[in-house]
Amino acid sequence: MNRSLLGIVLAAGLMGSAAWGATGPNAGDAASDEPHFLQAAEQAAKAGDMDGAVQLFQSAIIYAPGDPVAYERLAEFYVHTDYPEMAQRYFGLALDAQPAYAPALQGLALLNIAAGNRAQAQQQHEVLLHSCGAKCPETAQVEKALNNGRTP
Repeated sequence: MNRSLLGIVLAAGLMGSAAWGATGPNAGDAASDEPHFLQAAEQAAKAGDMDGAVQLFQSAIIYAPGDPVAYERLAEFYVHTDYPEMAQRYFGLALDAQPAYAPALQGLALLNIAAGNRAQAQQQHEVLLHSCGAKCPETAQVEKALNNGRTP
């Protein structure tokens, strides 16, 4: 593809994205911020638009690459759609953004318990204990799962 054609294609894509944002559910609000993309992704997932949900989660990541929330929410989406490898990848990316992010540590620990990797889950539980505390909901969920030998 030559450069001028590539430029036309990219411009058309950007205009399409801008048009979607201008006509989206909150057209008067800032339609290109991370919370908007996350909310739209959740709505797309509930509506059964799995590809759209993934694209919207990834848009949130692009908008705020240093924020672990979008990575963790995409990981949870992959957990619920039975893609544990992708979930593990995005939980890991959330932890790259914020190493002691409790929801991502919990997610990884529960995936490890489900996969039979209790030693790794125990390590994540220890990090949760030190960073979040024993009364933290994420720590409690992982502890419960470790004691039951399965995910809650």
